[in-house]
This record gives sequence, C-alpha cells and structure tokens, in this order.
Amino acid sequence: MRNPAAAITNCKPHRNASRVLRFLCWITRPVARLWRMAEAHGLNPWFFVAMSVVGYAIQSVIYLPPFQSQAWRLAFLILLRFMALVIPAYILLKGKGIARAFNGSIATMLS
Repeated sequence: MRNPAAAITNCKPHRNASRVLRFLCWITRPVARLWRMAEAHGLNPWFFVAMSVVGYAIQSVIYLPPFQSQAWRLAFLILLRFMALVIPAYILLKGKGIARAFNGSIATMLS
C-alpha cells in the first residue's frame, strides 16, 4: 500500500495488543479513510498534503518582521487566494465521479 496509515487501519488490533498500537489504529483511521477516498476518485493525496504545507508556510511567513509591510501582506493574500482556486480546479479537472459532482455543486453554490 502507498499509505502507511491505511496499513495500520486495515488491521484490527487484538484486545491483547498494546495501548500504543490501539491508539495508533484509532488515530489513523480517519486519515486512511480520506486517503483511500482520494485515490478512489483518481486524485493524488500527496497533492493535498503539499498544498496544506505550502498554505501553512505562507501563513507563517506573514508574521515574520521583514514581511510586515502592506505590500507583502497583499502579495501573500493574493497567493493564498490563488491556492484556494488551485485545489478545487485540481479536483474538478482530475477527479472522477462524485469528486467532480461535489466540486461542481460547491462552485455553483459560491457563485
């Protein structure tokens, strides 16, 4: 499997298993479910991970002293807005089945 969390989630821990293993299975269950759902719709889950990391990095850079001017804040705001358009575009163009329908309904709702 490509997802290590899915490997942990697919196996149910024994009652005699350690608390750490049962806790890991419990924590990774939602992550593995989302990972499998993205793969089922023809999407690369690592794309979403990378976009989240980039978004958090941009939000963190805003608070550094060299970037406190209004021009930098506007540039970061525009960059974040652009990222907010890239992710739905990726789902709409690359996704199949329910991913396209869900993304299309959100697009019509917000317009």
